[in-house]
Amino acid sequence: MRAAEIVETLPTARLDDEALAAVRMLCEQRLPGLIVADEQGRVVGCLSSVDLLKLALPRYTLGEPLLARVFDEAHADRIAELLARKPVRVLLEEAGHRIPVARPEATLVELVELMTRHGCPLILVEQVDEGGLGVITANRLLEKLAAAISEASP
Repeated sequence: MRAAEIVETLPTARLDDEALAAVRMLCEQRLPGLIVADEQGRVVGCLSSVDLLKLALPRYTLGEPLLARVFDEAHADRIAELLARKPVRVLLEEAGHRIPVARPEATLVELVELMTRHGCPLILVEQVDEGGLGVITANRLLEKLAAAISEASP
């Protein structure tokens, strides 16, 4: 199976979109990450769900579970509110990734290797002269790998 056979068309967030709207879209669509496009519609990066969760915390709490424990729910709501008002552009600058790009003829194994090497749950599939074909999510890859295993099992 090749990349071109399993691509999906997913919604994208624009750089100037409000973070809350982008996060809602991510949740409603059950996406593992957010694809970000510029004003011309070109994909410029992505934010994984984990990246977005990390941005909801003050940096000084990252890797400090005891410190994180002292925050109450009211404080957590204020932190999340600050995140929600930021534009996607700011989130991408703080924690975004360049989205890995695969050829349409890339195999499942190549796609898994690319995704794990970049630590990104999304891969953009592009044709050299024609631009983007679509995106492959980690969930879609797992689905196809599980199907291949099921077919191979007696």
